[in-house]
Amino acid sequence: MQNGPFPPIKQSALQEHRAQQHFPYLGRDTLDRQRAIFTITDTLNQLGQASRTSTLLRWLGRFDGMEAHLEEDQDPLLCVRALLMAAVAARVSRSTANESPDDAWERMVSSIMRLDFVHTHSSWGIHTKSRIKWDPMGQTWLEFLEEGMPGESLTTWLPGSGNPDLARRSAAALLTGYF
Repeated sequence: MQNGPFPPIKQSALQEHRAQQHFPYLGRDTLDRQRAIFTITDTLNQLGQASRTSTLLRWLGRFDGMEAHLEEDQDPLLCVRALLMAAVAARVSRSTANESPDDAWERMVSSIMRLDFVHTHSSWGIHTKSRIKWDPMGQTWLEFLEEGMPGESLTTWLPGSGNPDLARRSAAALLTGYF
């Protein structure tokens, strides 16, 4: 689903970075997952979108914990970090002097809405019968996990048609800052 105005995201940027374990790194460096949120904040500043940081992080927080149930290349934090890093690289290589901050933000939101994790569906139920489906705009992932009942299975899938309703509502929330 990742087609858009930014350069392609390198697969290595989406995978969890394996830091050097020896001194002085001791398993940490600038590209590990724990620092992704700081990189997102920094790239938004570099892109002139510092005022959008709270909105984006609040929205991303709705997906916190979901990464454990997704493929590595669908991790919400790593995907958004990679997309914003690509936007910084693209900005350096092309002139965006005529683009307003609002237009730039709209373009970024549009690209974020094409990321696979936005289109993922999840439900609690028995066998193929869903009892409750997750709506990230209504509750966080961790709140949804608490809804599971004994004997139920958690099912998470990415349909070929995506989740255009969630993408539309998420885009509206990110563009207006209201959810």
